[in-house]
Amino acid sequence: MTSSSAQAGCTKLQYPLQPPNLGLLLRQVRDGLVRVLEQNMAEQQLDICFGHYLGLKMLSFMSPCTANELAQAIDQTPSAITRLLDKLEALGCVRREPHAQDRRALQIVLTDEGRAMWRRLKAAGDEGMAHAMRDLSPAEREQLLSLLSRVRDSLNTP
Repeated sequence: MTSSSAQAGCTKLQYPLQPPNLGLLLRQVRDGLVRVLEQNMAEQQLDICFGHYLGLKMLSFMSPCTANELAQAIDQTPSAITRLLDKLEALGCVRREPHAQDRRALQIVLTDEGRAMWRRLKAAGDEGMAHAMRDLSPAEREQLLSLLSRVRDSLNTP
């Protein structure tokens, strides 16, 4: 097997040898986690993608809420949220109900099916995270999360 044919069969992504750039490294980690999660969801024949995962995750904390509140929470446009909610409603995961205080608005309610779906998705996400951090010791995992939390907090304070 020649070197080029060996590389052609390689499925692992290769990155250039250079000092890591924080932004690029974070993006590559995020993309890898999304890829692992979507692969896991496809293997379970769930017919949903990362956006649906994210929507159900937020709804598991926020429900009931308005579509606008959900859009802000996951940084999506109203039209993207409408499509996301249409899909989740078709799957029986959410219901749109009249808002208790605002007759002009609807609130999004997570159904029992939606909570069950979220439990499956959370397990898939936890499995993906465990896979991603499998080479880190428990102390290294804790340190990584602590450092990333500090970076996030630095970005969110004036």
